[in-house]
Amino acid sequence: MRFVGRGEYFRWLDSELEKVAEDRGRLVAIRGRRQVGKSRLLTEWLRRRGGRYLYYQALNKPVDQELESFARAVARSSLQVLPPLAAGGTVWPGWEAALEALAAEAAGSGPIVVVLDEFPYLVERDSSLEATLQAAWDHTLQRRAILLIVVGSDLSMMEAIAGYGRPLYQRIDVQRRVTPLSPPETADLLGQEPHEALDTYLVTGGFPKIVAARADHASDRAFLAAACSDEAHPLVFTGRQILDAEFPPHLAARSVLETIGCGESAWTRIRDRAAVDQSTLSKTLDQLRETGLVAAEEPLGARTFARRTRYRVADPYLRFWLRFLADQVPDIARGRGDLVRERIREGWQDYAGVAVEPLVREAIERLLPDERFGAARYVGSWWTRDGSVQVDLTGTARPERSPQVEFAGSIKWRARRKFGPSDVKDLDALAVQVPGWAPSSRRIGVSRTGFTATADLDVRLTPDDLLEAWER
Repeated sequence: MRFVGRGEYFRWLDSELEKVAEDRGRLVAIRGRRQVGKSRLLTEWLRRRGGRYLYYQALNKPVDQELESFARAVARSSLQVLPPLAAGGTVWPGWEAALEALAAEAAGSGPIVVVLDEFPYLVERDSSLEATLQAAWDHTLQRRAILLIVVGSDLSMMEAIAGYGRPLYQRIDVQRRVTPLSPPETADLLGQEPHEALDTYLVTGGFPKIVAARADHASDRAFLAAACSDEAHPLVFTGRQILDAEFPPHLAARSVLETIGCGESAWTRIRDRAAVDQSTLSKTLDQLRETGLVAAEEPLGARTFARRTRYRVADPYLRFWLRFLADQVPDIARGRGDLVRERIREGWQDYAGVAVEPLVREAIERLLPDERFGAARYVGSWWTRDGSVQVDLTGTARPERSPQVEFAGSIKWRARRKFGPSDVKDLDALAVQVPGWAPSSRRIGVSRTGFTATADLDVRLTPDDLLEAWER
């Protein structure tokens, strides 16, 4: 698969390397979920920049085997100093000696880059490694021309490594999280039209390996047919891999996440369906929000309503996987992928219409400030407690207690019918019920298939407009 996008990360890595001086190294931590493209990103950046570097991906093996593998990686790298062999042919007695060798290499001319991928594996196998690295950093490495990058897919462990009381506390200069490909990058990679790219994004979430699998097919339908015929397909397997990496099956967090993924969004309904008590649910939701797996939303108008909080799975791919695939893998394994395909076909229209809303709101946020949207700086939605009134889009100048709503909008993600006068009429009837709505407030329409000539709106947004927002 050809490499596209990631320019923002390349520029950031370049700037970090520029900060490396002969007497000042940099220690950087990169984290991101499995299959998000961390390794490919770093490999491509190293390939493009050249120079002296070492890339090592941990194998999660015993320490002596890990050190042997590390020594082989050093020998294959562009570093000039090769590791000495100890008695019996074992390379280095421990990580302390290996880090001393890197410090000696970094004392040469010009900076070096060292990447330790899947760093949590190394820590799990050698509990003293964090302290060893701290000592090496404090005594020698931080005064060498080295950019040391530690990478991990275990988000909680990567957060903990930099935390208070841990050996590397205040040693890590910066942490950065790698996210999936953006919708425009996905469109570029697949050569799709904007509306097709956004539909694909609601399925793949921009995970590179899944997008690469989609590139092998002429349509989403053919892609889904192939996925539903193979339990080892990236679309089917990646979701389980993400959950297994972050949550053992017995944890309440996994049960709560799966409940939200099934469509439950209200606190009490999540509690009842997940069968957890109030205290456990509160702690679990906090944990899921901190890891970025779940988003909590409140109605955005002239007043906020904390008791109307709704929860949703934040990641588009994981949301799709939990909704359509998580409990269907046994059917795929026994050769009945046709049942899964039919489930997706029947539920897609309703699912996509709701799942696209966060992407639309993010796109509009990227456009702001923009005079088309008045003084709006924040984008959300609005709903009543019983859900009888729901407005897809609202915008305000402040996150709460704004004097008025700057705009209200409707999203129509239909496969064929355009946004027309009846949709405008429905929007008008809903908008006046939002606290802070005024005659001067704008009316926004978003449509997958365009607008009729008689659709009277202040702003019209198409899939082309949404993709362009990410490229600003």
